[in-house]
Amino acid sequence: MLLGLGIISLIIGGWTLFDYGRYLAGYNRAECADERETLLAVRKKLEQDVNSLREQKALLERAAQIEREAYSELDTTLKELQGEILELKEELAFYRGIVSPKNASSGLHLQRFKITANGESNHYRYKLVLTQVLKNDRMVTGKVRLSIAGMIHNQTRTLKLKELSEKRVNELDYRFKYFQKLEGNLKLPQGFTPFRINVQIIPRNRKRNSIEKTINWSGQEIEDHVRNEKETQTNGAN
Repeated sequence: MLLGLGIISLIIGGWTLFDYGRYLAGYNRAECADERETLLAVRKKLEQDVNSLREQKALLERAAQIEREAYSELDTTLKELQGEILELKEELAFYRGIVSPKNASSGLHLQRFKITANGESNHYRYKLVLTQVLKNDRMVTGKVRLSIAGMIHNQTRTLKLKELSEKRVNELDYRFKYFQKLEGNLKLPQGFTPFRINVQIIPRNRKRNSIEKTINWSGQEIEDHVRNEKETQTNGAN
């Protein structure tokens, strides 16, 4: 018992001395408790602020994403509209050329020729437009011959439409009163390097002049708005 009482007395005395030492050092338990409560309140407030700022950041990021998507969609729409306007302008110029052509003689004309890459290697799509200007109200009929001159295996060669088209046709038939569009797909042989495209328009009526146009192949996309004075015309059908 004495030993136990002595240990308890030592513990109590030690704690008393420790508490007294803190008192001499200016320690106040009540103030420390108040300060601890204050710091806990500050920490809680900071945690709330952090959570609030995280929510605001998420909202701003989402708003920025929506704005970027809206700008991207607007830019795409604008480009589509610009392309549509350009296409409409070209169509308007085309129809004006039919209704009121300038520096054009009467009769049949090759108004436009275009060939573009079709997405696959050596595959192309062509489109040509034939017109009849200056109040021609009679139906015109005939054939169109296409050929491409180039080089393959170090030899020059001219390929006809039958060797290039999917349908293996020799000629294209036309029949119209004012204008007609002819189009289709071409496939060049592997290793063939094209140089020129030759277009021949041969009317069925031998009294009308045939038209021949040669266009240089300058790349994977060719568009020629044909000028009438550059067309080579020959009398009679070939």
